Amino acid sequence: MRRGFRGLWPVAVIAVIAAGAGWLLYAVGTSPHRSELVPYWGLAATVVTIAAGWISWAWRARAGTPGDAAKGPAADHIADVLARAVTGQWTRAAADRGLLAPEPIPVRWRRPAVPLAGPVAAATSARRFEPLPEMTLTTPRQLAGGDIGDLHQLYGGLGSGRLVIAGAPGSGKSGAAVLLILAALRHRDHVAGAERPSVPVPVMFTLHGWDPVAQPVQDWLAARLGQTYPLLAGRAGAVTSARLLAAGKIAVILDGLDEIPGELQPAALRALSHQAAFRLVILARTDEMAAAAAQSQLEGAAAVELQDVDAATAADYLTRVQLDPPPAGWSDLIRHLRHAPDTPLAGALGSPLTLTLVRDTYRDRDDVRELLDFCDSPASAVSRDDIIDHLLDRVLPAAYAQQPGQPPPRYDLPAARNALTRLAAQMNREGTRDLRWWTIPRWVTRVPRILLQALAVAALAALLELVGVALYPPEDWAAEIVFGLDSGLGTGLLFGLVLGLGIAVVRRHDAPRRMRPGRWHKPPRRDALGRGLVSGLVVGIGIGFLASGYSGHWPAGLAAGSASGLATALVVTFSGSGVDEASSVMPLTSWRNDLAFGLTIGLLAGFSIGLVSLWIQAVVPWIYHVASALGDGLAAALVVTLCSTKTWPAAVTFMQLAARWHTPPRLMRFLEDARHRNVLRSIGPAYQFRHARLQDRLAGAVRNVSPAANEDDRAGQTGKSPMTSS
Repeated sequence: MRRGFRGLWPVAVIAVIAAGAGWLLYAVGTSPHRSELVPYWGLAATVVTIAAGWISWAWRARAGTPGDAAKGPAADHIADVLARAVTGQWTRAAADRGLLAPEPIPVRWRRPAVPLAGPVAAATSARRFEPLPEMTLTTPRQLAGGDIGDLHQLYGGLGSGRLVIAGAPGSGKSGAAVLLILAALRHRDHVAGAERPSVPVPVMFTLHGWDPVAQPVQDWLAARLGQTYPLLAGRAGAVTSARLLAAGKIAVILDGLDEIPGELQPAALRALSHQAAFRLVILARTDEMAAAAAQSQLEGAAAVELQDVDAATAADYLTRVQLDPPPAGWSDLIRHLRHAPDTPLAGALGSPLTLTLVRDTYRDRDDVRELLDFCDSPASAVSRDDIIDHLLDRVLPAAYAQQPGQPPPRYDLPAARNALTRLAAQMNREGTRDLRWWTIPRWVTRVPRILLQALAVAALAALLELVGVALYPPEDWAAEIVFGLDSGLGTGLLFGLVLGLGIAVVRRHDAPRRMRPGRWHKPPRRDALGRGLVSGLVVGIGIGFLASGYSGHWPAGLAAGSASGLATALVVTFSGSGVDEASSVMPLTSWRNDLAFGLTIGLLAGFSIGLVSLWIQAVVPWIYHVASALGDGLAAALVVTLCSTKTWPAAVTFMQLAARWHTPPRLMRFLEDARHRNVLRSIGPAYQFRHARLQDRLAGAVRNVSPAANEDDRAGQTGKSPMTSS
C-alpha cells in the first residue's frame, strides 16, 4: 500500500499544479478589465514557467525511482557504465603522469615504522568482505613487504576491506593509487560475467571539503560522484550513488588526509570506521596519519608504508628512460648513483617525484650536467632539500620552453610564472590542493560583477528602446530618444542591480550545471520523451490560453501555444537523452557544460516570453510588434543566462584577477594549457598542481612577484590559515 502511494502522489501533484496554473491563467485572461492587466502578463508567464518546472520535477519523481535503479540487474548495469568512465579517467591520468610509458618506477613498501593502524591479525582475520573472485585471503606474511604491484592483492584479499597506504611527501602514493585503480579495473574486466557484479568499481577523491562532524561520508561521496560522473549527477544520481555504496558496488580511495584541518582528522577516521560499508583505501603522509591514528584509528585497517627508492634502482630507472648508450652527462649521473649512494644527490633522487622531475626537465641530450654542476658547487654544501627545490624550480622553464618543430608557447615564462604563483598562493591560503574554477569568484569582491551585470541589462534595455523609436517613428524624435534612453537605462540599471544583488545572495558555490546534449539522430529515451511531452503540453496550453484570451482570437492562441510548446518539448526531450554517461567530467568540460546549460535555458526562456509578448500586443503595428517581442525575448534570455550559469561570474572574476594580479584574462584557457604542459593535472572537474610540493614552492615565491600586487593580495585574503609546507 505504501509503495503504491509513493507511485501515485506525483500524479496528484501534477494534477494540482496544472489545475492551479490553468485557473490563474483563465481568471486573468477572462477579466473584463483586460486592457488594464497588461503589466500582469509577465507574472502570468512566470506562473506558466514555474508550473512547468514543478510538473517536470514531479514527473521525474514519478518516473525516476532511483532506489529501484540501484538494485538487481539495473545496479549491475550502472556499475558497468561507471567502470568504463573510471577506466577512461584514470587511464588518461596515468598517461599524463608517465605511469604507462616508460614502466612505473619500482617503489617498494613494508610494514610502517610507526603505529598507523591496529594489529595485522585484526585486519586479516576479519570477515567483513570475502576475497574478490579469483583472489585469496591476505595473510599477515603478505603484509610484511612487497612492491606496488602487490597492493591489488592486499586490496582484494583483506577481510576487513580497509587499507592505509602511507609515505613521505613525493613517495609515490598518488601514483600507486592510480596503478591500483587500473589493476582493479582490469581484474573486474577479466573475471567471469556471473562474478563481475561482486567486484566493486574503484573511485578516488581527495578529502578536501568534507566535514566529518557535520556531513555523513555517504552524502559527501554521493555529491563528489555526481560532480565527476554524469551517470550519477542530480538528485536521482545521489540516491543511486548512496545505494551503490551501501551495496558494495563501489570501492573508495581517499587521498589527502592532511587537506582537512588537523583537529578533524581523527574525527574523519572515526567517521569512516563507523560509516564506511564499502572497501576503503586511505592515502596519507606518514606523520599526519600517525598523529591522527594516535587519537582515533581506522578500525580493522592494515597499513603499509612506501619506501624511498634506493640509488641502484634510481640508476636503473634513469638508464631505461635514456638512449642506449646514454649521453656522457647521463652516464656520469648514473655512475654517481651506483657508486656514491650516500651523497645528497642520491638521497634527493630517492623518490618518484624527483626521478620524474629529472626525466621531464632535462630533455636535451646532455643538459643533465647542469644538475651535476649544481651539486658540485664549491660555494656551499648542497643539501638534499636544496637539490629537490632546484629540480622544482626547473619545472616551469622546461614546460614553457619552445620545443624543436613546435609553435612557440601561448604564454611566455614570466606570465606563466606570475599566474601560477598567484594561484598557488591563493590555494594555500584556502588550505586546498584542488582548484575548482567555479569557486574562484570567492577570491574577489562581488561589487564589480554586480555593477557589470547591471550595466549589461541597462545597455540592452536602452538599445531596445532606441530600436523601438526607430521602427515606430514619433513626432518628436529628440524627445523620444532622450525619454527612451532615460527609461531604458534607468529601468535596466535598477533591474540589473536588484538582479545582481539577488544572485549574490542566493548563488551557491556548488558544482556547475550540466545540459546533457542529445544525439539528434537517435530516438529519445522513453523517460526523456515523457518529460518533454509533459513540459511542452503545460507550456503550450498556458501560453496559448494566455495569447488567445488577450487577443480575442483563438488562432493566435493556437499558433503561440503550438510554437512555444513544441520548442519546450524539443529542448527538454533532447537535452536529457543520449548523454555519454560512460565518461568523467574534466575542468574544461564542466566549463563548457555550464555555459551550454545557461545558454540553452536562456534561449528557451527568451523564445517563450518573446512569443507571449508577440501575441499580447496585437494592437501595435506588426513591425514594432515583432521588434518588441524580440526585445522581450532577448532581455529574458540575458537575465536567465546570467542567473543560471557559473561561467558568467567566473569570467568576470578572471578579468578582476587580470587587473589585480596581471594573470591571463582567459584563465580557463591558461589552466588547460598548463595541464597539457604537465604543470597541472585534472582530478575530475578540478585542477591540481602536479605535486603538492610544487604548489608550496610556487606559493612561497609570491612575495617576490610585485609589491603592489602583494598589497592587493593581502587585501583579498580570506583569513584562512595557509597550508603546511610539504
